[in-house]
Parts: sequence; structure tokens; C-alpha cells
Amino acid sequence: MALPQHRKLALTTATALALLTAGLAWQASAADGGGRPASPGAGAKSDTVRSERAEHGPGAAGDYWTPERMRAAEPAPMPTAPLEGRGELRDQPQRTR
Repeated sequence: MALPQHRKLALTTATALALLTAGLAWQASAADGGGRPASPGAGAKSDTVRSERAEHGPGAAGDYWTPERMRAAEPAPMPTAPLEGRGELRDQPQRTR
């Protein structure tokens, strides 16, 4: 007995989702050592929080953006709300007079 097309699609989708779920569960258990929680590194306690301030300089961006370039810079066009009923974005807002 042949199954109708919509039943075949439903069974194929359910099988694919089951295999995907099983594969992801297997990867997750393999990543953390077989289902056991990951242990903290040497010398660290599980309730320890460590933070330190990171100092970053402007690098090449600071060299590029001179005061003259900053004064001459123009803002990039930003999208606005969708047009009514068309579902597309406008590149720039309409100017009202």
C-alpha cells in the first residue's frame, strides 16, 4: 500500500528531526566528556569569577580618522520602516517639506 504524498513528507520530516536531535545530543555529550559537567581548570574553583581590564589602543583606525576626515564624513544611509503593504525597506527616509 502506497502512502499519500503528504504522509511521506510528514514521515520524512519527523525522521530528519529525530536524527538531527540525536546527533546534536550526541555532540553535546561528547563535548563535555560524556554527559559529565566540565571541570574547572587547575587551581580554579567552580565558584570563582575572574576579570581584568583590557586596554586597547585605537590602532590603524585612530591613524585613519584624522580631524579633517571626521569633519568631512557623511553618515551612511539607514533603513527605515517598511513601506505600507509592500514589506520592503526604503534606503533613506522621505523628506517632508
